[in-house]
Amino acid sequence: MPPPQVPPDLLQPCAGYTGPLPQTEGQISDALIAEARGRTCANGKLAAVAEILHQSTL
Repeated sequence: MPPPQVPPDLLQPCAGYTGPLPQTEGQISDALIAEARGRTCANGKLAAVAEILHQSTL
């Protein structure tokens, strides 16, 4: 059985917060939002890869 075809973009990391250590409330808020977006992106990619792997076992 050939390996499943996982699109390369699903194997790329998702960006989280990459700025300096937040010092103000606004910076902390921006960092939290960036981290939440990064986690949402990563979880979506993991779910897509899981679906591809599941389909390949059927």
